[in-house]
Amino acid sequence: MSLRLISIILFLLTSKVYAQKTVEPFATHNQSPLIHFFGLPNHYGGKVLAKGDFSFGNYLNIANNATSSQLITEAIYLDGEMYRNDIILRYGLLKNLQIELNIPLVRHSTGVMDPIISGWHETFGLPGKAREFMTNFNLTYLYRENENTQILMNESELKFGDIALKFDVPVVNSNKHALSVGTFFKFSTGNKRQLIGSGTNDIGANLSGRIIPKNKEKTFTYFYSAGYMHIGSGALLSDILTKNIVFGSLGSAFSLSKSWVPKIQFDFHSGFYKKSATKQLGRESIQLVLGTDYFISDDLNLSFSFSEDLIVNTSPDFVLQFGVSYKL
Repeated sequence: MSLRLISIILFLLTSKVYAQKTVEPFATHNQSPLIHFFGLPNHYGGKVLAKGDFSFGNYLNIANNATSSQLITEAIYLDGEMYRNDIILRYGLLKNLQIELNIPLVRHSTGVMDPIISGWHETFGLPGKAREFMTNFNLTYLYRENENTQILMNESELKFGDIALKFDVPVVNSNKHALSVGTFFKFSTGNKRQLIGSGTNDIGANLSGRIIPKNKEKTFTYFYSAGYMHIGSGALLSDILTKNIVFGSLGSAFSLSKSWVPKIQFDFHSGFYKKSATKQLGRESIQLVLGTDYFISDDLNLSFSFSEDLIVNTSPDFVLQFGVSYKL
C-alpha cells in the first residue's frame, strides 16, 4: 500500500465534525469547601454535540483556603487545601440532545501552597489578613453557631463526590450565535461529613450561549450563561442554607494563534447561606478566572487557569485548574 493511500485513509478516519477547533469556557465554579459540592453546572457556550459525537474532559482543581470570621453568634475558620478532579463525559445522544455526566473525586488536605500564596499576597499587596496568623500546612474547617460546633473537619480521604447529570438541547445554532438550554440533576453520592458531598439532591436549569467570530485567527469569542438551582434537603447547615440559587457567567476568548487561546471569565452566584451573617457563607460571590487553552490538535486541548475571589472571602483566593479535553 502506497504512502499516499495510507495518508488518505488516516485523513478520512480522523476528519470529523471538528474540522475547526471549538473554544469553550473554563469548566469551573466556586471551590469553597462549603459550596463546591452543590450542583452548580459548567457550561460550554451553547454548542451542543452532534448525534454520535463524544467528548471527554478531566479537570483538576487545587483550591487553597485561608479565611476566618468571628461574630457574636457565629464563627467560621477555613484553613486547608482542596483537590477536586472532575471527570466530564458528554455524548450527542440524539440529533438535538446532549447528555453529560460529571464524576468528581475530592480530597481535602493541608495547605501545600501556603508559603507560595503568602509570598504572592505580600509581593502584590493583596488582601488576606487571615494568612498572617494561620500556620502553614494545616487542615481545619470549622463552623460554630451559638457556641455549638456544627462542622469540624481536620482529616479527609480521596473519595468520589456527588455525581451530576445534565441534558442540553440547542435553541439557536447559526454561524454567528449558538444558544442552548439545559436541565441538570446532582445526586447525593458523596460523604457530607468529610465535605466531599453536600448531602442534598439538587435540580436546576440554565441557558448557555456564545457569539461566534469568523473562521480566522486573532478574533474574539464571547460566552454567557444564566441559571437557577433548587437545593434539596439533607445539608449539614440546613438551618442557614438558602434553597434557591441564581448563577451565571460572562467570558471571552481571544484566538491568538492556531494553538494558543487566552481566556477571561467571570462566574457569579447568589449567597448559599443567606441566614448566615458571615461573609464567607452569606454573601453572593464573583470569581475572576484567567488562563489559556493550548490546542495540540483541533480535537485535543490542554487548559490552565487561575481563579481569584473578586468579593473577598466568598470563594478561595487562589485556585489553579489543569484540564485536558478530547473530542471523538
